[in-house]
Amino acid sequence: MHRRREPIALDAVLDTCLDRVLGLPGAGAVWRVWGDAVGAAIARRAEPVRFRGRTLVVAVSSTPWMQELNLLKRSIVAALNERLPQPLVDDLFLVLTEGRTAATAVPHRSPPACPPPPAVVDLDALPAGLRASFTGVLEAWRRRARAR
Repeated sequence: MHRRREPIALDAVLDTCLDRVLGLPGAGAVWRVWGDAVGAAIARRAEPVRFRGRTLVVAVSSTPWMQELNLLKRSIVAALNERLPQPLVDDLFLVLTEGRTAATAVPHRSPPACPPPPAVVDLDALPAGLRASFTGVLEAWRRRARAR
């Protein structure tokens, strides 16, 4: 008979995986606190995309909003870091997403090198369907790491 384990919150599992992929412990929380930190009006027009070191890349919907956010950078960074367990964001890099077409889009770059997959992952605590999904992700991660 299997010993019963305490349930694990899905957001904790996802945060752990996102932190590993981003290579910055606690970084997954940025997406969770973004709306509270910047407010609904900005959250509808700008969203975090990825980290470059400790710089958060943010996609912005229009040029006027990009100018506005450029003026608010310091306060946004302060608001984000205030809501995070530990300060993670030093700067924002704003990228315009408005009016992009295939002709003006940035050429495709290969993704950065994949970090090595985690050595030990305890998936037994997850429900069967979620365990199968994470197993598939881990296998793809390992294949990608071997291909490089």
